This record gives sequence, C-alpha cells and structure tokens, in this order.
Amino acid sequence: MKKNVTRFLLLAFAFAFTGCSNNDDDQSIKVELQEKYETATFTVLDITASDAGSTAKYEWVMTKNPVDQVTDSIVGNSKDLRFTAIYAGSYEFTLNVTVNNKKGSKNTIVNVTNEGANYNPYITRIFDFDPAPGMLANDIFKDGNSKADVMKTALGRINETSVGYPLDLGGFGGSIVVGFDHTVVNVEGEKDFRVYGGDVTNPTGSKPNPPAPGLIYVAYDKNKNGKPDNDEWFEIVGSQHAKETTIKDFKITYNKKAAGEPLVTASALWTDYEHVYCENSKGEKYYLQRPRAKKEFYPLWASQTTVSYEGLKLDVDFKTARTGQTTLWYSTPPEWGYVSALNPDIDIDWAVDNNGNKANLPGIDFIKVVNCVSEPMGRCTQQSSMATVFAGAGDLHILKKYNLKKVK
Repeated sequence: MKKNVTRFLLLAFAFAFTGCSNNDDDQSIKVELQEKYETATFTVLDITASDAGSTAKYEWVMTKNPVDQVTDSIVGNSKDLRFTAIYAGSYEFTLNVTVNNKKGSKNTIVNVTNEGANYNPYITRIFDFDPAPGMLANDIFKDGNSKADVMKTALGRINETSVGYPLDLGGFGGSIVVGFDHTVVNVEGEKDFRVYGGDVTNPTGSKPNPPAPGLIYVAYDKNKNGKPDNDEWFEIVGSQHAKETTIKDFKITYNKKAAGEPLVTASALWTDYEHVYCENSKGEKYYLQRPRAKKEFYPLWASQTTVSYEGLKLDVDFKTARTGQTTLWYSTPPEWGYVSALNPDIDIDWAVDNNGNKANLPGIDFIKVVNCVSEPMGRCTQQSSMATVFAGAGDLHILKKYNLKKVK
C-alpha cells in the first residue's frame, strides 16, 4: 500500500512538472505598443513596437477602417508601421507577433484629424533645374540670370497653384527636381499622382514632333529635413523598362563650342553645323546643329563647358512624317510609367530601388523627371524637336478628396 501511494505521488509530481514546462513554452510574448496616436491627414505616422528578436514575425491588422468599413486587412509585416490617412476618423490596429511557438498581440488606435493647412495639390517647389543642351534649353533664360534666377522663373511659369508652361529639359539627361508641400499618400490599389508633360494624344491622328518621354524618380522625405537627399530616390518602372531595346547605363557627353571658334556653314537655313559636340557610350559622335537664329543650345548659366549624363535610355520609334523630309517626325508614346505617356497617372508601388526591389514607400514628397531619349534625327539632330517637357505634377488623392478638376 505504501509503495502504491509513493508511486502515485511521484507520477503526480512528474505530471505537474511536465505541465508547468508546457505552460512555459506556450507563454505569450509581451508586446509593447503605445495605446493611442494622434495625427493629421496626409502625414506619415511612424508607429514603433517593441523588438521581439531577429526570428520574430510581425503582422499588422487594421481591425477598423472608418472610411470604407473594411476590417481585418493586413497592412504591414515589419516591426514598425508607417501609416498615412487621406480621410479623418478613428483607425484601429492589432499587432500580432510570433516567435517559434510563442505568440503575442497588442491593440492600438490612431485618431486622424483633418490637416490644419490647406495643402496644395500641385508642386510648390523646384529644387533643381538642369536641362541638357538642346534647342530650347535657354527658353526661360535672360541675360545676367543665375541658376537660382532660372529656377525661380521656372516655378513661376508652372505656377504654384496650377499647371502651366511646359519647361523644356533639353537632350538626354536633362532633368528637373520638384516637391510638394505635403506627402503624397501611397494608397493601395490606386494611382497616386500625375506628372504633366506634353500632349501625346490627338483624336484625328498622331501629331508631328511629339515630346520625348521622361523617366520618373520619387523620394520620400524619411529624415524630415524638407529636401530630397541622394539616398532617398527610387525609380518608377514603366511599360518600356523590360523591353530588349531599352539600354541601361547609357552615357552621353556634351561639349560646348569654344568662344570665337568659327562657324561651319553649308546653307542659308542652318548657319552652324558644328555647334555642340556630342559623344555617347555607343561610340557615336555628332554635333547638335544650330539654326540661323544662332540660339545657344548649351545652358547659358552653366559654368562648365563639358557635361556628362548617364542612365536608362528608352528606344523610341521615330519615323519621318513625310518621305524625304528630316524635320517632322512621328513616334509611339509609351503606355504608362513615364512623363508624356498615354496614361500619365503613376502608382507609387511602381517604385524600385537600385537592385530592382520594390521600395514599399508610404508616400512621396519629391519627384525627379529625366529625359531618357537620345535619337539623332536629321536636321533636328536631337530627339523630337520639343525634347522632354515638364509642366507640373498633381496629387490625385487631394484632387479626388476635394472634388477638384484635374488638369488634362
């Protein structure tokens, strides 16, 4: 009898010990997270959670969306969450954390109020304007202007409250960097902004000498310093990027003609056949020819006499408008993802890093447009006679929210 009692007590003790061990293994993870946040619309809110270690898996679930009433949607899979709302209201989230067979969760609420300022749907700043040599590169230059003067004139032409004058970016590599007064929100499944370029549509047929397409780069002001830093840029991948005719790391160098160097003339129409000397990475060497008006193609405010640009080059199917002539051309615009594309609306989810990986940006504050075409064409010599043009950019969400009319 004593032996049986002893055996029973040993088994009970072993069972209790084993049970305690299992409970320890299943013990939930303690997740530390602020219970409530306050933010305004069109503002990126960084929500930081406690670190559960390198093997932890995180899942952010929106359990309440006051706008469309959609619940239990996964909105993030990293430790921290960047959240931006277009509409005011109370948004509720649950963070689920898993480490091996342990789990933990924490709820939080984000109260979003309408923005205190009336944000401009269009760009309000120009950070850089660097047209490459081209037919209209000095279109807004006046004698005595510095680069800062030219940028001020450029912003005035676009207008701080709308979209206006098309700025010419010159030849391959010419660019402009602009910014909004707020963060353009990256809304899942929707186009987020539009870049206005040249007119590529015509109900009766193709227009001669259409504008060349332009690459688009975007940046999110992660460090909140109000300016686009070099490490913040991501490229928008469009319909032409994967084509075999697209060239990576194309480079072109423009050389300004020395002062006093004699003109090389051959006709009454073209007085200078050897104006800006060009060399590219394909081994081609040629001149940009200057017409009789003797308008300078090289930016007059630039101090350097040689400039090089390198980047992605798109192939454009330029064809002469009429047989035997070399001044009017037709081309097929790209479908989407570029300035002067058939569909000008851009999804921020198209942005990738230098390795082609998705950028996963919460929104963007800055845009850079770059001419990505270089096709010597007869007397026009450079790509279409109007090159890449930029006429502004618009936040599609603000235009939609306040029922504002989009600029065509």
